[in-house]
Amino acid sequence: MFNRPISLYSKLFLFFCLVVLSLESQAQINLEKKDSINRLGKKRKLFAFPAVIYSPETTLAFGAAGNFYFKLGKDNTVRTSYVQGLGLYTLRHQAVLGLESSIFFHDERYILKTKASSSYFPDRFWGLGNDTPNGNLEYYTVGQYYFFSQLLRKTYKSLFLGLAYETQNVFSFEYGSGIARGKSIFDTESVPGRFGSLVSGVGLVAFWDTRNNAFSPSRGFYFSYYVNNFSSFFGSSFAYTSQAIDVRKYFLLRKGQVLAFQFVLNTNDGDVPLRSMSNIGSNSMLRGYYEGRFTDKDLIGIQAEHRIPLIGRFGMVVFAATGRVGSKTSDLFVLERLKPSFGTGLRYAIDKKEKLNLRLDAGFGRRSNGLYFNITEAF
Repeated sequence: MFNRPISLYSKLFLFFCLVVLSLESQAQINLEKKDSINRLGKKRKLFAFPAVIYSPETTLAFGAAGNFYFKLGKDNTVRTSYVQGLGLYTLRHQAVLGLESSIFFHDERYILKTKASSSYFPDRFWGLGNDTPNGNLEYYTVGQYYFFSQLLRKTYKSLFLGLAYETQNVFSFEYGSGIARGKSIFDTESVPGRFGSLVSGVGLVAFWDTRNNAFSPSRGFYFSYYVNNFSSFFGSSFAYTSQAIDVRKYFLLRKGQVLAFQFVLNTNDGDVPLRSMSNIGSNSMLRGYYEGRFTDKDLIGIQAEHRIPLIGRFGMVVFAATGRVGSKTSDLFVLERLKPSFGTGLRYAIDKKEKLNLRLDAGFGRRSNGLYFNITEAF
């Protein structure tokens, strides 16, 4: 049974209680010692703290989060590598384990990026498309594993090229409970992947990256292009081609303020299962919508964020975004059906030198809202 969301005031009170707990636990658990092997005396740091998180998808979630960051080699110009971990259990009886890392090797000749997760997740579905009505709501539950890794090599200045492997195994997919036989929206729309799915594919990735920081850039440009072919040759039970473009630009303003922009375009061509489709709403793009409230093959999104230092370790942001999903690429450019999103957030610098922040964002969409707590910036 899904729990009703708590009020916004309760969420804000919860966050400030969490900050106090986080600071206390950081003082006790923070492992900050010099690497005896590194003659330059660089530090490797681990921040670990209890996590109490609220989002539209989970309501309240309890668990633990941590961030281990470090530098490889003796070159101080190499950006800081990091490994982030998260384990949660929610009031909606969802269990999530997640891991994300970016490792910058000596002279940044190679970069290894990895995302992995395992989850048991009661979720919601309104049908496919950009304009599904609220009355279509249906509950379902999935169990899945996900793994995505990219190995890139610097080929020219800030240009990196490499290979990627992505797989997702939805081993459990349950729906239709309490619905009259034959009336489930999964069946009436013949939604691909409603009986489970396994996708697996090897792809190509290229990006140009001149950002000055991996956690919270204040200047620079980022462009990435990713294409992957999921086919039976790699063990996939669904055959389709996925492409993703991600463009970001950062401007340093007066008094340490930063203006950041992002554009994303995701397209899928072929037989795409539901859990591999594009979604509006997340803790990074179009904040304020339930992730999956609008779902289809393709997605376009653009957002801007103004980051403002306040006092000491505290800062704030204001942001706005818009985007939409569609069953084909041409649908994405029907401008009158774009979904708006805006919001504001607080920041607390765990490490001012490395620009590693805790963030709380309140996002608002069309007849929708969400509160997000996370480590590092949205983009």
